[in-house]
Amino acid sequence: MEITPKDSVNIEAYVNQVQEKDKVAPTSEQPENQQAKTDTVELSDMGKSVQEAHRQLETIPDIREAKVAQLKEQVENGTYEIDAEKVADKMLRDALLNDLT
Repeated sequence: MEITPKDSVNIEAYVNQVQEKDKVAPTSEQPENQQAKTDTVELSDMGKSVQEAHRQLETIPDIREAKVAQLKEQVENGTYEIDAEKVADKMLRDALLNDLT
């Protein structure tokens, strides 16, 4: 089953119209030897930095396997300790932050 957006027909009509327009012979306003202008995009230094940061973030795994293995081993051995004060502190901090937003 293929799901298409509501405007897909409009998009296809537009693409067909543009393709047909490109096929039309040059008019007196468009000399034959005139080359078509092309659009170009140039990223700023900030844009390039953001793009590089995205590339680097993609290389970082979503799951820290070593940390997961360490915690799993502690749970299995019964040596995993929960600091109730830290948990309560984080819960209160999150609740306060949520109230501010």
